[in-house]
Amino acid sequence: METTITTVVTGVEPVTPGFVRVRVTTPGDSWRSTGAADEFVHVDVGEADADASDGHASRHYTISKVLSDGFEMEIAVHGEGPGAAWGERVRPGDAVAVSEPKAYYAPPSSAHRRVLLGDATALPAIARILAEANPDERFAVVIELATIADSRELPSAAAVDLEWRLGGNGIGPSVLRSALADLLPRLRDADAEPYLWVACEAAESRRIRQFARHEAQLPMTVLRIVGYWHGDHERVVRAWANLTEAQRERAAEIWREDRTDEENWVDYEPFLRSLGV
Repeated sequence: METTITTVVTGVEPVTPGFVRVRVTTPGDSWRSTGAADEFVHVDVGEADADASDGHASRHYTISKVLSDGFEMEIAVHGEGPGAAWGERVRPGDAVAVSEPKAYYAPPSSAHRRVLLGDATALPAIARILAEANPDERFAVVIELATIADSRELPSAAAVDLEWRLGGNGIGPSVLRSALADLLPRLRDADAEPYLWVACEAAESRRIRQFARHEAQLPMTVLRIVGYWHGDHERVVRAWANLTEAQRERAAEIWREDRTDEENWVDYEPFLRSLGV
């Protein structure tokens, strides 16, 4: 994990049957928010909950709310992964190592229409994006869940068209790509394309990117599509572990700091396909 900051848990409370809210305090000014509504930190969930396949003991979680002395995160506790196990056992008083925050959400000022698509892992980010939105913004939002019991009110000053769907989340086929295909015709106009933010399972995020770029022909400047987790985690870990030195060098050459992530994906997608992942 990157540079770590030790925080202290001050509160744990249920949000819905599948989520708990964890509140932490940060020491002094050692942690500073990026200001972006989907910012996240990597959290050390402990060696006891490390992945058996690769030994990783960190998970990334969205900052659902910034506080005067720290922040809140919402942790999905369904499933059997390291993050879910940590969310079940974390208690007030626990010391938790976190990274400095990073973020993705950055809509162009010209795009007042925003499309937010995500599975359950994206729900905390979507909730904060809507909570911090301005009245002149308009949102079309589709969130797919494993159970409708995890749906909730998402207050916003903006105009929001919200749909809850069942699917994805490791329980069945995702509906997000088809939802996007249904939404776009009524959201596009000649003046400005809508801004599209997507966060979901990694393979599904790649399928949505291909649709958005090649079929819908949305420009890369209005796309921010992120894979939050791998449905086939162990297979992906094995594939990366078996890369040749030449393949590792090629991956590093493709992912350049002088390009946006969406620009990098133009070359990265065929590279991943060549690896069979």
